Amino acid sequence: MSLRRQLLVSFCVQGVGAAAVLLATLWLGSRLGPDIQGGFSRTKSEVEFIAAFAMFGLPQALFFHVKSGRLSGAAASRWTLWSTLLALGLGASYAALRHAHAGAWLPLALGAAVAACVAHGQLRALLLVREGTAWFNGVTALPQVLVLVGVLAVSGWWGVAGAFPLLEWLLLFAIAYGVAAALAWPRLGARVDTPAVGRVGWRDLGHFGAAAWLTAALSTAAILAVQQWVEAAEGRTALGQFTMAMTLVQVPLTPISYAAPLLFRRWMEQPGLNASWRWAGKVFAALLGVAGLVWLAASVWPDLGLGAAYGGATRALALLLVGGAAEAASRVLAVQANASGLPWVAVRAELARWGVLVLGWLVPLPHGLLPLCGVWAAAAAVASLVVAWHARTRALASRGMP
Repeated sequence: MSLRRQLLVSFCVQGVGAAAVLLATLWLGSRLGPDIQGGFSRTKSEVEFIAAFAMFGLPQALFFHVKSGRLSGAAASRWTLWSTLLALGLGASYAALRHAHAGAWLPLALGAAVAACVAHGQLRALLLVREGTAWFNGVTALPQVLVLVGVLAVSGWWGVAGAFPLLEWLLLFAIAYGVAAALAWPRLGARVDTPAVGRVGWRDLGHFGAAAWLTAALSTAAILAVQQWVEAAEGRTALGQFTMAMTLVQVPLTPISYAAPLLFRRWMEQPGLNASWRWAGKVFAALLGVAGLVWLAASVWPDLGLGAAYGGATRALALLLVGGAAEAASRVLAVQANASGLPWVAVRAELARWGVLVLGWLVPLPHGLLPLCGVWAAAAAVASLVVAWHARTRALASRGMP
């Protein structure tokens, strides 16, 4: 199957998953308001942050070494099992510290949600080594569809009270990711069973994995930190508006996420530095144009059609889309860097993002949500510039230019 057809299949199948998450968020926002919707989005970000931390970059590292023939499928499966068990303990420990007064069930639920998310993330990466796109796309989209079903069920019987149902959300994430991982495991055992050419130890996995781990951990931690910053500075209603806008920003970014694993595999086989520049330039220009249109639409559609509680969210979305344009370009260029065996480029970009966020936190800002959205967009733009600078340096070096 050609790359173009593989990407088309990925967009169609995984698009169902992305639409499910968007519908779940919109449903909660319109039915229960920004407070409940913001709590759901924050819980989701918390699970993803701990999972990114607990994965230690193994999905990318295992894929790279199994695909290159340096690691056997059986060894990769053992790494997946041990990392899942470790994630269970890390998630439970985090919950015991973060939610000390929530009872004994919450640490177990958070630990299970994180472990299921880690297992799912690694198994879907290994499926792509030998499987076609159908199973990879299906396993990727399934948890998101199950989350939508769960949100509809929870919001149907749960009465609107003062606090959002944290335990229920955690159990939902644990079930959704756990079911998808359980379906992927037998398929993985049947397909990813090639012997390794050499021996890959923890040092080899650690070199690649540490960079991928730091990238994911810094990225998800930045989202979680900004959400907490918004809530502390502007309240839970503003948090709901911000997380709703961030969810909508993910809609145009989702195709990049779909394409990334396939481009990673293709560019490992056929280096594509020039192709990555073309992709990055096109997605940046397209999303920048969308941001401008959304800003213009804010004068007649200020609340995204969700009611007065979301007043001003359209302009927040426009600002975040500016950052999304930069984010899309940097993701494409980062995939090419990873395929070239240079995963630490993305780490430098995330450190630059954090530098801007810290600077924005230290500098007094005007009251309101828009300045915080502007800080996030500026941080994404700086991170993108770092990746672009490294890509340009590699391009010049490949041509023999200083």
